[in-house]
Amino acid sequence: MYPVHTKSAINTYKVHTVDQILMFTSGRGLATVAGKDQEVQAGDVVVVPAGTQHQFVTKGDQPLELITVYAPAEHLPTSVHKTKEIGEKEEEDGIDEAPEWSQRSKKENEDMGLVSESGKY
Repeated sequence: MYPVHTKSAINTYKVHTVDQILMFTSGRGLATVAGKDQEVQAGDVVVVPAGTQHQFVTKGDQPLELITVYAPAEHLPTSVHKTKEIGEKEEEDGIDEAPEWSQRSKKENEDMGLVSESGKY
């Protein structure tokens, strides 16, 4: 979960190579996705497809807080960052890197026994 402080942006028009799902848990903000603005608040969900320019900015006095999910994974499964800045620092320092399985194809993971559509391993 990231708290985004008043009048600050979660990111300044970023583009990721993975899909991103953001679930807002408190506060109000402005989501700009693919050049379109939409106000967001607690309970809203925004999906940002891979390759789409986006930005989220707090509006009001309460920080905009959210949970974000990347698909495929872009962080360690155990990652929890108190702030965006801490998360970015851990990425820069090589502490929080995507797991190897998330960078492989489904077929490669199936061949390694890591994925089974039957649900049985």
